[in-house]
Amino acid sequence: MSESKLYLGVEVGDHYMKVALVDASAKKVVKLAVLPVECNPIYDIFLFESTLQLWIDENQIKDVIATSVTIPAKMSIIRKVYVPQEAVANKDQYLKWYMELFTNADVDAYIVDSKTLSGDDTFGYNELVMAVRKEWVDALRKGFRSRVLAPKSLEVDVLSLMNVMDVGEKIKDAVCVVKADFDGVTIAWMRRDELLALRGVSTLSMVGKTADDAYPILADEIVEQMKLVETENAVNGVKDVRLCGEMATEDDFVEHLMGKLGGYNVSLVRSLSQLPSDDGVDPINMVYCVGAVGAALNQMEGV
Repeated sequence: MSESKLYLGVEVGDHYMKVALVDASAKKVVKLAVLPVECNPIYDIFLFESTLQLWIDENQIKDVIATSVTIPAKMSIIRKVYVPQEAVANKDQYLKWYMELFTNADVDAYIVDSKTLSGDDTFGYNELVMAVRKEWVDALRKGFRSRVLAPKSLEVDVLSLMNVMDVGEKIKDAVCVVKADFDGVTIAWMRRDELLALRGVSTLSMVGKTADDAYPILADEIVEQMKLVETENAVNGVKDVRLCGEMATEDDFVEHLMGKLGGYNVSLVRSLSQLPSDDGVDPINMVYCVGAVGAALNQMEGV
């Protein structure tokens, strides 16, 4: 790997770290893995770094250029906001003010960032605004001992999914990405460089139930949100559905969801057309680790 340009993406969850190693020179996914942890590693930076370092050492990975982290949307405050032309000159202040309007949290306890989706100074901007707790950002910035593994960026999985669809698939037409994890579901409608709509589905309805009872309920809740987006967000005609996440490896759940989406073209994200995987990469791990791949792409040159 001496000529490789390796970027490491990490997605954190309550009981796992999903990791992806992407080679920018060869434009391919080199390694994927799901690493179990005792708690969400963003709450325990020593656990975060030691688990990641152990995986790096075991796989004899050298010369990682940058490490990026992504978190589930449920761990952030995220909104799509229109910034009018008269507020463009003071966009940051406008977005902070907007954040204060729709949350009762102390805005100063959060790091507020945004990504421009479309617009210009004349007509205003559509911004994807994300707020993440400042203590988490500070912990990632200051808690790592290794300069190589210290994260260069922290983003929300919605952006990671957009990275994957933009770079790994180079989508042209709109798609709906359903990232179904056991601790929450993120549903994002997007076309290239544009987020059309965003919905979340809680998995609390599964608590205390068997898979036979829980999977149909969750599938119904996902479909309900997809139907609401058509009426409330006027996002119509998007029939291309890409399914990923932990629950996308559960055959019974996938069968229930596909059965309720008969009019849609539903496919599992087992591979990426523009970012192939090494022969040793298990396609099931790609389904698990799509968010981590998107995080790695965040820092890649030319992306």
